[in-house]
Amino acid sequence: MKKEETKTIHQAFVDAQKGFGKALKTSTNPHFRSKYADLGACIEAVIDSLHEQGLALIQMPKPSEDGFVTIVTELLYTTGERLYFGELTIPVTKRDAQGYGSALTYCRRYSLMSAMGIAPEDDDGNVASQQSTPATKPKPTPTKQKAVTTYYNLSEVPEDKLKGCETYLLTSGAKRLSETHFKSAIRLDKLQQFIDTDYKEEVAND
Repeated sequence: MKKEETKTIHQAFVDAQKGFGKALKTSTNPHFRSKYADLGACIEAVIDSLHEQGLALIQMPKPSEDGFVTIVTELLYTTGERLYFGELTIPVTKRDAQGYGSALTYCRRYSLMSAMGIAPEDDDGNVASQQSTPATKPKPTPTKQKAVTTYYNLSEVPEDKLKGCETYLLTSGAKRLSETHFKSAIRLDKLQQFIDTDYKEEVAND
């Protein structure tokens, strides 16, 4: 009886990939109120298929600069072969045990998804960095300006300036109320250019 030929580690990995599932979004990021696939969900999506092909997943931390964590991801085959996927290093924002632990978990998750070919979910589950984007403040609703009506009394305007004032008011959309009184929905500051003396002006808020 012919002995069955043993697969190479590369063949075993290709077969394992065929059985990979989806990294389900089972966790919620409290900062962004969004669902994301945590490390457990990512491992669950691949581990059974890897084991069926005789592959073991290994993710080991590696010494790195202060304030960073590094993860090395590789597969170990039953033949003793190893498939190396490289290293991933990320910064640690919170310099305490919890901060380093969260960064390590975060690093493992992204290194695993990249190595196994799992499409990263749309997640903002950056618990590791604790860098939550400041909540966008809603834009204040513009306060509706009350309509301002200006009443112009030209009875005290010098005779030689009166015609120019009337023309300016009428061409600017002001409404004539009487011989010398006009009403405008806007302030007509330029009117002062036609006048040498003060004129009476009333402002009313509709």
